[in-house]
Amino acid sequence: MTPLAISPPSSTPEPDMSSIPQDAATIPHSATPQVLTVCIYINKQANTGPNLDRKKIQQLPDHFGPDRPSVVLQQAVQGCIDSAFQQKTVFTLLTQGYGGEKISATFDGKQHLLSLPVVNSIDYVLRFLKKLCRSLHCENLFSDEPITQHTSYQSDGTSKCLRLSDAKAGARFIIPKSI
Repeated sequence: MTPLAISPPSSTPEPDMSSIPQDAATIPHSATPQVLTVCIYINKQANTGPNLDRKKIQQLPDHFGPDRPSVVLQQAVQGCIDSAFQQKTVFTLLTQGYGGEKISATFDGKQHLLSLPVVNSIDYVLRFLKKLCRSLHCENLFSDEPITQHTSYQSDGTSKCLRLSDAKAGARFIIPKSI
């Protein structure tokens, strides 16, 4: 048996890369796409309705995020479940999604899990939470703007999130402040 002859490829030769600086071949950090992050603020003075325990709402953080929209939605929904007088009440208002973050509730002697839908925008997060809060009779519990006792926006740098709409009219996305 004779070995097969291997001939060099007949394609054009590769260009000489030795004169190109090593770091020029990599993508600069500033060129990488930024991941959308959002904040959802909790209005702890809102009417919590008949299903949510005001004391437990007070124990929630002032906001969820900044993080990806699907994570913030999960945190807000889980916050509602954890603050409910009966977790089953909140859990049964939700429908199974696909591919999103998971939430859990404990009732009827066992733990129940559910996937939320995949979320890629703050508008969807806000619509979802508004519909959930309307069903729970606790409207105005969540906002895309910081909540203060006087309901005015603090621009003194104490908020961990900055509204993109402050810089670009009409936008409703929230991004983290630059460090």
